[in-house]
Amino acid sequence: MGSMSRRKGAAGEREAAAKLNEVLGTRFHRGRQYHGGPDSPDLAGDLPGLHLEVKRCESMSLYKALAQARQDADVSQVPAVMHRTNKKPWVIIVEVEQLIRLLDVVDACRAKLLGTNDQPPVPAPEPSGLTADR
Repeated sequence: MGSMSRRKGAAGEREAAAKLNEVLGTRFHRGRQYHGGPDSPDLAGDLPGLHLEVKRCESMSLYKALAQARQDADVSQVPAVMHRTNKKPWVIIVEVEQLIRLLDVVDACRAKLLGTNDQPPVPAPEPSGLTADR
């Protein structure tokens, strides 16, 4: 992998971490930046039950990226792919069988961030350009 591609990948990981932190109120950062080594996750932070493979490219093989996330994830983690192309929003792709596990991971994180399991979760902000009456 060339240095330009590595720089773009690192920039995509920082951008993805910032987006998750903005939307979920988490503290994500680049995994390699803090943990080092080729086996480090793309992102590390407040959702230890989630393994994200970050792809910031114009085209990708979706199932190949999901397979990589599955291979790199611990058995306790939900494998997912976070992807964005130029001028498009970030998306997170997860196998439908993993959806309930993903929701459980996010709920646990939000409860931890709120400081208690008794408080209702804070509603997520509406994506820009969309209204509540879809």
